[in-house]
Amino acid sequence: MKISKIEEEHLRKTGQNITMKELETALGVNREEIAFALEAKNPVESIYEEGKSDDEKNNKLINKIPAVENEENGIIDKITVNQLINELNNKEKQIIVLRFYKNKTQTEVGKILRYITSTSIKNREKSFR
Repeated sequence: MKISKIEEEHLRKTGQNITMKELETALGVNREEIAFALEAKNPVESIYEEGKSDDEKNNKLINKIPAVENEENGIIDKITVNQLINELNNKEKQIIVLRFYKNKTQTEVGKILRYITSTSIKNREKSFR
């Protein structure tokens, strides 16, 4: 790789590691492109590959990826909520949408729904539970 050759040549000539600025000048590209190229030369690890050190043995990368907990339960919950909302009348649906999906206050919902009192909305919310 061109970057590696430039790095080795610079180290041999000067005894020091090359700086990013020097690499930019030598290659005629910006640092983002250099960083991308340097990252690309790293080996790809399989998520099923065991760690290389003794501490990482039997510790596959797949085990380090956080699992989506209860994804199936989340889907079932959404379906259940949709079914329950569909059983409500239009005014009740509007209250649910405005209060819990659009984060409106009881007073705001009352004004939007033609001056229903916040007490009336509060009572309807209790009946939903």
